Amino acid sequence: MDRRGFLSASAALAAGAASAADAGGNQFIEVREYKMRNSKAQQSNRLRDFFEQAHLPMTKRVGVAAVGYFSVYLGEESPRFFLVQAYNSLAHMQEVLDAKAADKAWMKASDELGSDPNPPFDRAGSRLLRTFDGMKRLDAPALSEDKAPRFFDLRTYQAETFHDVREKINMFNTEEISIFRKVGINPVFFGETIIGDKMPNLTYLVWYDDEAARAKAWNAFLSHPDWIRIRSKPGWGNDDIVADVGNTHLKPLPFSPIR
Repeated sequence: MDRRGFLSASAALAAGAASAADAGGNQFIEVREYKMRNSKAQQSNRLRDFFEQAHLPMTKRVGVAAVGYFSVYLGEESPRFFLVQAYNSLAHMQEVLDAKAADKAWMKASDELGSDPNPPFDRAGSRLLRTFDGMKRLDAPALSEDKAPRFFDLRTYQAETFHDVREKINMFNTEEISIFRKVGINPVFFGETIIGDKMPNLTYLVWYDDEAARAKAWNAFLSHPDWIRIRSKPGWGNDDIVADVGNTHLKPLPFSPIR
């Protein structure tokens, strides 16, 4: 095979791999956190308006697989916003980034936001997650009949080693995700952090109809015989594979597609 033929074949293989990933492979989830402060600069209002009027329309134009906008209603360092974006593959993520850079309306709105002498937020941080094999695709809740927003938990499990994270992921893939569904802890996504801070860790987002449903679901989970059984399995106890658990309670912003 000559060089031109080799390059053509390689490109075809890469395109095929990307298409396979887009068709049903593991998604990649970006969880971006914006830290703000209460002040006369009105950071929360300005950033929320920017999300609704510029960022959300842009995601629709460039083909982001799914997007959600949330505020912290119970957690440290408030006010904070969380932005969740899903990509069907790393190739898809690159396509979206290229499309954003070429989107004149988006670049104009972004430049205008950044040109104000008062910054719209203090700091932003980001994590990139690869979804679990046991739940490869983000599953956004259907809109409720009364259109009331759900309550969400964003939970992060840190581990002492990458081996421990793999074991916890195996625990979720084989049994724990199924138990969640049985008791009313409704998954949106589960992902291993591949780029971000506090690694090694995994992060997941789950929802409930309201706070009462949340309490009922977790009480049912903690007493469920399958959970009691698997947490007693050698190597699967919290002391074995989970070093720290962080939980932030979120409420979707009124325009958030994931709500």
